[in-house]
Amino acid sequence: MFAEQCKNFLFLFLIFLFSIWAVMYSPEHKEQERVITMEKNAQHFAVNYSKTQLDEFGLTNSKLTADFAANYSGDVGTELTNPEMMVYKKDAPPWVIRSKAGHISADGNQIFMSGPVFIDRAAAQGVREVNIKTSNLRVLPDRNYAETDDWAELVSGLDRISGVGMELFYQDPLYVKLLSNIKGLHEYY
Repeated sequence: MFAEQCKNFLFLFLIFLFSIWAVMYSPEHKEQERVITMEKNAQHFAVNYSKTQLDEFGLTNSKLTADFAANYSGDVGTELTNPEMMVYKKDAPPWVIRSKAGHISADGNQIFMSGPVFIDRAAAQGVREVNIKTSNLRVLPDRNYAETDDWAELVSGLDRISGVGMELFYQDPLYVKLLSNIKGLHEYY
């Protein structure tokens, strides 16, 4: 009886070994080659980043600041943390555009403000205070232009207008175009 139990055990052990061998050498089990890619590493970075653009007369045209900026090689561009852009106008207070995160395109022609975005201009003689809330804003600084596909709300004095999609020329005169689902409230003085 003991000899028969040993024979059965040996038979099961051989089946077990054959199964392991079949699994290990089957074409489906072979490890696939993995391409190892490096995570994007910053080529340069800056804490308390600041960039000032001058106009043709040497006067400050705009200033972009951020708590942290990381520049990546290739077509990646520069990632920003807490970016704030101030756009100066001749006879009016500056426009202030800020968000929690941002990105400057590799060519430097576009700035993307990610997440909630706030655009403000203080009141002064001859100009009203303007406050705009939106998200995911594309800014073209050379054209004094910004746009979003998201919801936007403009508040100026007692006037309030909102809609989905916005085109904004932050220049004199101010030009704002809301693209759809427009709602507004206008108060006369």
